[in-house]
Amino acid sequence: MMEPNIDFTDMPFMHLFGIKILEPFTVLTNIFIAAACFYACFHLRAKKLNQTLPQRLLFLFFLLMGISTLAGGVIGHAFLYATGMYGKIPGWYTGMAAVAAFERAAIIHSRPLMNKQIGRFFSWFNYAEILTFMILSLITLRFFFVILHAMYGLLVVVFCFELYVYSKTKDAALKHIFYATAWGAAALLCHALQLSIHYWFNYNDVSHMAMIAAILHYYKAAAGMQTELKNEEIIPLQQH
Repeated sequence: MMEPNIDFTDMPFMHLFGIKILEPFTVLTNIFIAAACFYACFHLRAKKLNQTLPQRLLFLFFLLMGISTLAGGVIGHAFLYATGMYGKIPGWYTGMAAVAAFERAAIIHSRPLMNKQIGRFFSWFNYAEILTFMILSLITLRFFFVILHAMYGLLVVVFCFELYVYSKTKDAALKHIFYATAWGAAALLCHALQLSIHYWFNYNDVSHMAMIAAILHYYKAAAGMQTELKNEEIIPLQQH
């Protein structure tokens, strides 16, 4: 396994107190994402929304995503010249664990409303999926597999399972999942097409702003959604 060469010549940088910092705006927008995640953690705990298993997994999602973006900004961007591509692994792995936690929360949340075998299959597949993407990202050192995992986890699993729950319960808070999915898709599109505004504010930073909007909508969903569902509750909700 050979670490790819990194071209630092086109990367913006600045010196702060004599320390070289690469991509300073990317570092800053990573910190903004982390702040939004920790904001969600603080308020979910303050509202005591950590009683059920889905709630605890959602709290874990925000916590791990905050740690991931903070580590990614500082280790994976600011000091990339010192850490190399392996410096990105802590942020990548923590972020994938965060997405996996959200997937599991969505699966467990919807399980009372669906066939038990389907829920059991996706629960086990959740382990195999994250392990596969972690191995691929480590072997190749390509961010592509981190993005692919996020696309599958958030834009497919979380969206589809919560859409199913919404179709059964009409829980209005779940609409924020759909808004967050749209912002997440916009973030991925900005990154894939490398839509930059300026040399100092590149496609990473643009996608990070969309991610902040997605995180805030995920928080609104987590704060308002009904997490304890029972089959007998479906019919009254649909008839209402």
